[in-house]
Amino acid sequence: MSEMHWRDLKETDFGALKSLAGQWDAYINDMVAQAEIITEDVVKKHLGTENFDSATADDVRRQADLLADSIQDDLHEYAMVKIRATLEDAHVELTECQAQLFDLIEAVTGEYRFEGGSGDPHVVVSDGHYERIAALEATAALMERAGVKESDFASDFGQNESRQRLIAAAETVAGELTEVLKAIMTRAHNADDDAAAILKSIIDTPAEQPPPIGATYDDLIDGYEEADAERHAEFLQELASGDSEATATGVNDWWNGLTDDERADLIGSHPGLIGGLDGIPSATRNDVNQNLLTTEIDTTGARISEVQTRLDQMLADGSSTTNAEEYRNLQLELGELQTQYDNATALQAALNAGSDSGEPLLLIDFDTSNDGTAVVSVGDPDTAHHTAVYVPGTTSDLGGIGGLVGDASTLQADAERFGIDGEKTAVVMWLDYDAPDNAVPVTQDGPFAPEAWRDDQALDSRSGLNSFLEGVDAAHGGDAHTTLIGHSYGTVATGATAAEYQIAADQIIDIASPGLMVGTAEELSVGGDDVWSTRAEDDVIELAVGTGAMGADPTSTEFGGNVFDAEAIGDSGTKIHSGYLKDNAEGDENPARLTMAEIITGQRG
Repeated sequence: MSEMHWRDLKETDFGALKSLAGQWDAYINDMVAQAEIITEDVVKKHLGTENFDSATADDVRRQADLLADSIQDDLHEYAMVKIRATLEDAHVELTECQAQLFDLIEAVTGEYRFEGGSGDPHVVVSDGHYERIAALEATAALMERAGVKESDFASDFGQNESRQRLIAAAETVAGELTEVLKAIMTRAHNADDDAAAILKSIIDTPAEQPPPIGATYDDLIDGYEEADAERHAEFLQELASGDSEATATGVNDWWNGLTDDERADLIGSHPGLIGGLDGIPSATRNDVNQNLLTTEIDTTGARISEVQTRLDQMLADGSSTTNAEEYRNLQLELGELQTQYDNATALQAALNAGSDSGEPLLLIDFDTSNDGTAVVSVGDPDTAHHTAVYVPGTTSDLGGIGGLVGDASTLQADAERFGIDGEKTAVVMWLDYDAPDNAVPVTQDGPFAPEAWRDDQALDSRSGLNSFLEGVDAAHGGDAHTTLIGHSYGTVATGATAAEYQIAADQIIDIASPGLMVGTAEELSVGGDDVWSTRAEDDVIELAVGTGAMGADPTSTEFGGNVFDAEAIGDSGTKIHSGYLKDNAEGDENPARLTMAEIITGQRG
């Protein structure tokens, strides 16, 4: 149990934790280099088969490889996750607690004071405050709180009663401030305890090392490798469940540290987890997810036939009445299965259709339940010179996945046409959130509640979108140039994410945005100079912009970003809203497409 005193929280320089985390970064990089020396220089060169060719030499080479793997595994699990991430988390939590404590100290100075130890911190009325109350020199705020007026001081009785009421009010305030202080210290104690527990676990459960070469080596090595495989599987489960502190960057480091056989074993035993994990290479996720999609279509289709056959039998023999509950449950299951099947086949059809430029379509993630979600890339973001991540908006679901992938395909083809010769561009359609189903007034929790006029679904998308961007950056073979694009409600999601996180993107493009959840472009982590906005005249989204519900108008001068032109293509506000990637009646492209292609390919900004 943490014994941190409020004075400790006040006086400690928690910047040391951040510095120490940075030192661990340097240590990790040095040790990775040492592990590579073992495998590349020692094993492959000095201990190569051309120099040493025997059963013992094979064991030594195997042992050296295992040692290098162990170093890299330990760097990830212990140095990166348990030490560096713990130090960084503790720094953030304790720094925020310290800032809250400073605010509280500023609020109480002169009128109240802190007392008590680490287990019972509390706030009491200061002697000076009691003296001022006795002299009837209380602050206006306290007099208002106590319901006392200066006219009450006209008589001795009134003065005495006023003092009692002022003292009671001051002590009530002290009690309220005590609750604030205790909440701050509880949060600080929890952060301290959490960090201590994780760091202590390193001592309590040291990493397993390969067995020494000797007479029992053959007996021990199989057990070691089996335990090592189980450890990787457990870590994968922690990642999937959210119990691990590892980020997408950490996942990529971990994956790169595995052997080909270890990766193959994990893909074979946990394909669903690998396919949905940010930080895993996109090509690997695509291979896994394509197989999963094919399997799901086959198994879901077969189950639909089974359920339909059973329903037909029950209807024919009258058991649909006698076993009404079973019949209803089967009907519900059939409906869910049909939705899942329709979503899966729609996704498969979109993938089969290919892209405008001929670049391969990669299935990076998907979920066919309910409205369905999918992440599909036109081109490989891990190898492209430029990557755009496109977040669609209201009504987006797997039922319309063909059009959404088509939009990404258009953006990618434009970037290839208008981009720099020899440079490849990938565009990822990221629909890994529950987009609003409607943008018009409906009867839901009241007379006026369209989903797209609320921000909760955008807020829910933040963590996932940030993780995906980080994963793209981590999996990229070199310096990634990434543009985050949102359309309509998708811009609310992109803005909310860029306001909450330091996203792994260089620029933001918002198309037909109702607002980016901020008041100015500078509030977004890419900076105001790298925010680009467009909205065509008479776009129906202007209705939402006017309310200010999603933040300031990003096309306004006051917002402080860049604005570029778009043609109003369509004969209604709704059609204009979906016309930014279309041609006009004369067959000319929307001029906004050229501008977006130049931004995506790094020719603007």
